[in-house]
Amino acid sequence: MLQNVIVLNLLIGFMFAVVNVNFPGKTTVVTPTLALGFLLLSAYCTGNILQKLKLPKISGYILAGLAFGPYFLALLPKETASNLSFINSLALAFIAFCAGGELKISHLKYQVKSIIYLVICQTVIVFIGVSIAVYLLLAYFPIITGIDSAKRLVISLVFGIISVARSPSSTIAIITETRACGPYTNTVLSVTIVKDVAVIILFGIVLSASKALITASASIEYSFFFVLLSEIIVAIILGIALGYAFIYLIEVVKVEFPIVIIGSGFLVIKFSHLFTSYLLETFNIAINFEPLLICMTAGFVVQNFSKFGDKFLNKMDKVSIPIYVAFFALTGIAIDIEVLKTAWSFGLILVAIRLFMLYTASFISGVIAGDEPLIYKNYWLGFITQAGVSLGLLTEVVRRFPSIGLPIQSLLIAAITINQLIGPIAFKWALTKVGETNK
Repeated sequence: MLQNVIVLNLLIGFMFAVVNVNFPGKTTVVTPTLALGFLLLSAYCTGNILQKLKLPKISGYILAGLAFGPYFLALLPKETASNLSFINSLALAFIAFCAGGELKISHLKYQVKSIIYLVICQTVIVFIGVSIAVYLLLAYFPIITGIDSAKRLVISLVFGIISVARSPSSTIAIITETRACGPYTNTVLSVTIVKDVAVIILFGIVLSASKALITASASIEYSFFFVLLSEIIVAIILGIALGYAFIYLIEVVKVEFPIVIIGSGFLVIKFSHLFTSYLLETFNIAINFEPLLICMTAGFVVQNFSKFGDKFLNKMDKVSIPIYVAFFALTGIAIDIEVLKTAWSFGLILVAIRLFMLYTASFISGVIAGDEPLIYKNYWLGFITQAGVSLGLLTEVVRRFPSIGLPIQSLLIAAITINQLIGPIAFKWALTKVGETNK
């Protein structure tokens, strides 16, 4: 620990000199390369320090990004996150492949009942519970002046659906760090992934209904659900094809597959986004083949329909550290403290309500499924963290409803930030409590 503290202080001192010492005729510029190098080393040391304190490494990575970012020590400019956005695409592809690879049919068949009940209970109870609570709270927190009952209901529904969303990236990172394995781990991971699909579908329904509520002339677009279902089916088919392509490359071409897989995932994400933008701008067709679902499916195929499943995960594990460090440190930099300062009280209330609903839903589903009390009483601790999916949905809300989207975004970002900070700690503690950590 002392070694990491010394190295971290040396790195901070060096970066402080680079940022604050001006040489005659020279303008100090923190280039993306310098920012990435400093971020990787400093966040890695911070993660190791927190690990010695029995806290998750990824909490250290996030806190490092937050501490060295524009709001505290200001060693890294606010533009760092956007300049290094390609890292997020690469990391999300990697995490999606790992998420699919962790889903083993041989393990899942013993937890099918628990997974189904958890997904249903959490989706229904969290969505309805948070929506009702926010609808009532809006009378005391008038985030938008002069809203009618229809807009108030829409705002509540948006809060409800985004509260259901989880963060597969944090789940995978904690499982990888602790080398966790067991029924609790498998169930939490499976529910996290299945809920993402369920949330995307429910989000589409909520947006369509919200548009009809706000605009008197609008009607619920039933064709939207057909398009949404088609997108999911096509994404799964593409993922299956990609998975078998990987199996061929591994078995016949003998490639060093972590590099090929990560690179392919990066291309899948970029191509999906470009294809979506092209259809929208050229033909005004809104179709989005979810790239993370494609990558998850590919990882699932490699794990369950080839003999390279364990080798796949072992190889990916060996290259995971720099990817996780960069991804979560950039997440920390992107946290907007100004938003958190203005909306922290509502954010805390929302977090408390969501946690209560998660606990209630997990308890009820565990009792119905007949799970062990030690397991189902700790389920809720594995579902706190929020990040990518939630923020992506928020962006879509702002785009569809600009008049009410921005205030909603500010409040939810505050809640998501709090969940992102406490979630990894809670999940690691739960894994230790149920005895499924191997590190």
